Amino acid sequence: MYFYITGACPGWCCKSNVTASDKCSKSPRQTSVQNSEKSYNYGYSLLAGSAIDSLERANRGGFYLNYDIFDSYLLRPVAHGYAALPVFVQDGVGNFLTNIDDVTSTVDNIFVLRFKDSLTSLSRVLINSTIGIGGLFDVAGSFGIERKPMSMATVFGIWGQQQGPYLMIPVYGPTTGRALQGNTIDSAPFFFTPWYVNAVHFALSGIHARAALIEQEGLVDNAIDPYVQTRDFYLMYQQGQVNKAMGIDAPVLKEENLDDEFLDEIDG
Repeated sequence: MYFYITGACPGWCCKSNVTASDKCSKSPRQTSVQNSEKSYNYGYSLLAGSAIDSLERANRGGFYLNYDIFDSYLLRPVAHGYAALPVFVQDGVGNFLTNIDDVTSTVDNIFVLRFKDSLTSLSRVLINSTIGIGGLFDVAGSFGIERKPMSMATVFGIWGQQQGPYLMIPVYGPTTGRALQGNTIDSAPFFFTPWYVNAVHFALSGIHARAALIEQEGLVDNAIDPYVQTRDFYLMYQQGQVNKAMGIDAPVLKEENLDDEFLDEIDG
């Protein structure tokens, strides 16, 4: 549900947003040398992580439904109402959702042989699920046990899989072939829970993430082409997550009007 994502991309050259073998040009359309030579782009311009927007017409339709209708008339008002709740309530929801993410991080870190990070994530889950009353309080964080987030989409990126086709799915939001596969695997535990539990988790995640972006609403509202900026920034950030996990020494894509919380919320 994180379709409200944008960022001005006026000609950066940021290595953190492309794979290690990518060239970095003055436009956000960084091209993978390997994929370009093998003509995997099928005539489309390669974007960050060698993604292609092969369904742009359909994606723009999805963006219209998400941004002009769903967000304007439902999600934005609800998010603003949620943001008016006491801070401790919002923190509790955020901690609860983070505790669930730590469960997947426990497993996903194993796939990239980060056993220490996996144990750290597991310890956070055990501490916060018990002493933290079901994850409502980040007791582990107060003990100095920092998060070691890892998603299956990032794991696939570390393994060398490119982002693939960019997709703007109504209500769900922006994603890619790689992210969709990874998120589906990470959501596997919810396949065995009642539908209403999944619905509540999906709604809470979307509202909490959307509320965190309220201060950034002007970025998309005032953009010349909100669709392009949303797409390019999403793809760049997702690939930046992979490069960060791989320890590629490169500056992080960032603008003065984009804060850390905004960047962190994108990976949902």
